[in-house]
Amino acid sequence: MAVWKPFPRQEFALQRNEFEILYGGARGGGKTDAGLVWLTDYITHPRYRALVIRKNADDLSDWSDRAVRFYSGFGATIAYKPPTIVFPSGARIKTGHLKDDQAYTKYQGHEYQRTLIEELTQIPDERRYKMLLASCRSTIPELRPQVFATTNPGGIGHQWVKKRFVDVGPPNVPYTDPETGLTRIYIPATIDDNPLLNEVDPSYIRFMDGLKSTDIELWKAWRLGSWDTFAGQFFQEFRRDLHQIKTYLPFKSNVIVAGMDWGRTAPFACEFTEVKVVNCEGIKFFRATTFAEVYGTDKTPREWADEIKKKLKLYNLTITDVSWIRGDPAMFTKGNDKSIAISDQFNREGIRIKRGSNDRVGGWTNMHSWLSIAPDGLPYWQISEGCPDLLFELPALVHDELKVEDVDTTGTDHASDAIRYMFKSLKWIDAKAGAVYSRPPVPLLQKTAEFIGDKQIGIDLKAFETLSPMGIPYKTENVGAVIHP
Repeated sequence: MAVWKPFPRQEFALQRNEFEILYGGARGGGKTDAGLVWLTDYITHPRYRALVIRKNADDLSDWSDRAVRFYSGFGATIAYKPPTIVFPSGARIKTGHLKDDQAYTKYQGHEYQRTLIEELTQIPDERRYKMLLASCRSTIPELRPQVFATTNPGGIGHQWVKKRFVDVGPPNVPYTDPETGLTRIYIPATIDDNPLLNEVDPSYIRFMDGLKSTDIELWKAWRLGSWDTFAGQFFQEFRRDLHQIKTYLPFKSNVIVAGMDWGRTAPFACEFTEVKVVNCEGIKFFRATTFAEVYGTDKTPREWADEIKKKLKLYNLTITDVSWIRGDPAMFTKGNDKSIAISDQFNREGIRIKRGSNDRVGGWTNMHSWLSIAPDGLPYWQISEGCPDLLFELPALVHDELKVEDVDTTGTDHASDAIRYMFKSLKWIDAKAGAVYSRPPVPLLQKTAEFIGDKQIGIDLKAFETLSPMGIPYKTENVGAVIHP
């Protein structure tokens, strides 16, 4: 039997004691082999139980075939439905895939001392990951529970994985969760950490490097393991340094509009946006700035109406300062029991909502346009830090595999849906092409702001850099603005 020898990066990962280990980042870093070896630590213990999770049945079948070859030298056999690796000691490695309708609940109450999750970013959200995490535990002192996950940037769960493992600290440095006291670590690996692949298949290296000239974003993700951009990202034009700004207070003299996505157990989202007219060297266009959001679950329309009014008050606004709100069309349908429509329940609380458009593809197309760069060098649409859920969701959206013009709805997209309803009713003006918006919304004809002077064109980013000690934005001076009644 050939002896497997780890490469330095693999060896570092296999020696870690943290409860959660995320290994990988780029393609070709030896992730699968590292996971196979990691599972063998306790295979001589008769009570050892491990769980392996893959995206779908085909991926699971491929992994099982590879596992049988890998573990044959240990005397392992395989039983199917589902594939289970059985060792002479009685130790077992059970497998499952995420396409199973009960993938995230079927293991509740089970005990697995080790859990291997291949392609972690295929899990849509952190909540479902934690459901799997709950079964990784041990009542046997000598068997220490641990999770080993592998992935490349991208996929429906890209953003939450990045936030949980990559953004919490430097790579290769343990992080302790302040809520649970459990530790985790991110260990990046690229094809450069796999000298065997370089030796055996140099054409693969050339293929990866060739992507740089044909698909720079794919090259960054696959070759470098970059988490800032990734294959399959829906809004690749989003750049945090341009589209995200500090929290600020809008002006009542400008137009305030909003979008709303209804949810009771699923998240509810309401996003508020200030719209103004910018004059850049004689070219006029709209600039939209989403400045506040209300987001959460398990509240009635009356309770959400109160939350909306409280949030607007923080920005020195009332609901009467909002020109219109476009909402999820489902909110306008009465229940089978003839109950009052959600929209009517909001209307009773003074929150008047107009029906939004169900044209998903058209709505996303509008958002692509709003994210593009205006003639003054800034995006047509910017988002303040007062909208953390929108800023979390938007860059994480991925293409639907069957309808690439649409967003994959498996993940979290409620704040983005709210914005989509809004932008579908707020047409984008192609200022570069000199297009004229023939039917502007009535409120935009009634009250607009025109910015003049080189330093006051569009949004003055420096004006948004201060927050009060309680996190409430300060009112900024509207220097250089001429208000039209």
